[in-house]
Amino acid sequence: MKKIVFLLLLLPVLAISQKIKIKKNKILFDTKEVALIEEGSERNSYTFKYLSGEKAFDATYKAFSISSIQDHQYLEMTSAEGTKTEIPYEILQTSFNTKKIIIRLLSEKYGLITSDGINKEVVASFFAEKRESISEKYMKVAAEAKLEADKRKQTVGRYKPYVKPNGTITFGGAQGTKIVGKVYYSASEKAYVITDLDGIRVATAKESSKIGSTAAEVKTYTDETFQFDEGSKTMFTNRFSRTFGQLFVEEMVGRGYVFGRQAKQYKSELHKEKVKIAKENSVNLYGVPGTITDAKGQQYTGTVYVIFEKLVLEPGQEVSGLHDMNSIDNYGKYISIRYENEKGKTRIKKFSAKDDISFTAVDEGVTKTFHGMKTKGNALKKMANASNFGFNNSYFYEEIYKENGNMLLAKPGEEGTYVIKVADEKVGFMIDDRNNEKLSKALAKYVKNCKQLADDLKAGEFDVKNEENLKQIIEEYSNCGK
Repeated sequence: MKKIVFLLLLLPVLAISQKIKIKKNKILFDTKEVALIEEGSERNSYTFKYLSGEKAFDATYKAFSISSIQDHQYLEMTSAEGTKTEIPYEILQTSFNTKKIIIRLLSEKYGLITSDGINKEVVASFFAEKRESISEKYMKVAAEAKLEADKRKQTVGRYKPYVKPNGTITFGGAQGTKIVGKVYYSASEKAYVITDLDGIRVATAKESSKIGSTAAEVKTYTDETFQFDEGSKTMFTNRFSRTFGQLFVEEMVGRGYVFGRQAKQYKSELHKEKVKIAKENSVNLYGVPGTITDAKGQQYTGTVYVIFEKLVLEPGQEVSGLHDMNSIDNYGKYISIRYENEKGKTRIKKFSAKDDISFTAVDEGVTKTFHGMKTKGNALKKMANASNFGFNNSYFYEEIYKENGNMLLAKPGEEGTYVIKVADEKVGFMIDDRNNEKLSKALAKYVKNCKQLADDLKAGEFDVKNEENLKQIIEEYSNCGK
């Protein structure tokens, strides 16, 4: 029961309702005798009896050791009639007495023992309840852990890692010549460190924070954490130990870390995956089918690329001529297309939103229409551009509603940013951060050709930051005078 006692030292003290005492074979709650307890026939087994001496049930502590640093504990409960069931071994209050731990568990969590004694009805109900077999579950876990340990040993046997006295790691055993990394002791960190051929820190091992433990706690560059324990062999001595280094390296190799340039490749693949996910979640269009119509009405059909928002890409991943990244406020201003000309030659052409460009793009099966234009009202954006020497205030906006050439558009990547564009105005009107009253008055001037609508706006009849209201404004403008 040494492991049990050790666990007790680590758990917080909980408030208790009754003080448990054991005098000879009698269980007392405070000063009241409530039951009898005797040593059972098995090790760590206890027989609980009513005060009359009649047997109530047996409780046997059991544990499965999964590894040198992990075990699972439970209680096997047996009724007087021989019915068995299993419950988790839980410590509800710190104690050096295992019997008291079990008594409190059976009392406070299961109600088998109370200040009135052992309740026969509760005992009968307890053993009638169907529970999962904890022992079977733990046996399965132990078997899987054994299988995993065997696989790790096979992996270590395949690579035959060897740590030289100077910490150099080779594969192929003591005579191996393939250098894959180095392990050393960092006095400043009080930790062992493994680095690979690129100088990347692959893993760090530190002493366990648990009092009395000889385990080493490891964290890898993949953020995996684990412990390994070989008793005195894994105890830190504040200097480099080839024995510890060898164990550390074998643990890592067994888990699939083979050093060399693996970490660099892993980080590259991980970054590519992150970029892929970021692209999928962004509003940017990367090589989707589309058609661009320029100011003269000429069309270009192919694959289009539009960057509406910043996305950090792997260096060298950009296609030349298709992206405008990290330049002053270029997001949403340009579109590139890869297409075939009339001679069947592949060409790349770039267009600007300020050149009265419109285009369609198929985004995840949905055809979307975009228009490039300048807008009124976006004073803060214009000021920001000017302060950065960016004087192009035209952007591509997505068309979300259109009637008789009058449109309601939205800015991709900026939820709640809308633009109204009426057919008889060259520029659009942006619904910016101004309050409803100021926006309504400004918008009234923009739609002045429809007097009734302009008057209603001035009167504050619209919440112009509501999309449905904006669609209504487009509809009324389109039907003005009819």
